[in-house]
Formats: sequence, structure tokens, C-alpha cells
Amino acid sequence: MTLIKFNPAKEFLRERMMPNEINSLFDSFFNDGMAKFERNVFFTPRVDVVENELQFEVHLALPGLKKDEINIEVEKNVMTVSGERKIKAENKGEKFHMVENFYGKFSRSFSLPENVDSTKIDAQFTDGILSVLLPKSELKQNSTKVVIK
Repeated sequence: MTLIKFNPAKEFLRERMMPNEINSLFDSFFNDGMAKFERNVFFTPRVDVVENELQFEVHLALPGLKKDEINIEVEKNVMTVSGERKIKAENKGEKFHMVENFYGKFSRSFSLPENVDSTKIDAQFTDGILSVLLPKSELKQNSTKVVIK
């Protein structure tokens, strides 16, 4: 059984203002359309971010890439991981019948917390997973006690 959240304004428009065909067009576009468009056009690696006492870990799924095809840059507390996943060229006598994998350039940016030591960031690439280790440092005190005279 599927639960559907009741939205009185949506129901009012649906029943009184628009015919069913237009409703289904809007529903399919806003609920399905953009997700399908994004999935078919852009390659965006999936990311997991984990925190423990010592560090943050960012894991990006980059199947089919080599480590020299990936760039990691840190500038002003923003880490950017970028690269390109290229499609295999068709050889003579071959033709693609189905392509479900994603290809193209990608770039993912992450705002780093203040307590990350950006000079000690480490990255490892194993079995298509890029693991970026962001060690924590002591949080600097930027507050001062003001004495009222």
C-alpha cells in the first residue's frame, strides 16, 4: 500500500481547474521528467560521506576510470573532484545496441568543515572507488572575552 501526502491546494486545482490530461502531463514532467533528463545527459558520480572521531571520508563511485584521469583540488575550504569518463570508440564492424552507462565530464564540489586540515588530505583509488580522507584538526578559537568597563 502506498501512502500519498494530501495537498488540499493541489487537489483543488486538479479537480476544479484542469482537465485530467493536463494534470497527468504536469505530474509526469515534474515528477519524472527532470530525473530522467538528468540521468540520461549528465554523469554525476554517487558519493558517500562518513565521519568518525579522527576524520571525514568521502567515497566517490568512479567505475571505469583510472586514477590519472581524476583531479582533486582544494581551494578556500572547497574540495573539487573532477574528471571525464569516456565512452569506448566503436570499432569497424561493431555498433552499440544499448548504452546504459553514463559518460562525460564531471565535477563535484564539497565545502569542507573548518576543522579539516587541508594540508594532510589523502586519496586512494581502489576498484573504482575514490576514497578521500580528510583528517580533523583542532578547531581554532576565534572568540575573545570582552570586559565591560
